[in-house]
Amino acid sequence: MVKSKFSKLKMNKAPGIDLIGTRILIELAEVISDYVAELYNKTLHTCDISDDWKLANVTPVFKKGKKN
Repeated sequence: MVKSKFSKLKMNKAPGIDLIGTRILIELAEVISDYVAELYNKTLHTCDISDDWKLANVTPVFKKGKKN
């Protein structure tokens, strides 16, 4: 399931806070998907979420209307 999700990522998306681009995730999906799934399942089982997983960079994008 993780491998399938990696393959459906959009190439033009910006990397996250870890600076890992989608191209790397897509190309390495075969190799890393089992490890990512195991890490995710252990995290859910222990209910211990890493502080790194709680971080995000959010940038608002102006679309229309008054900027002020």
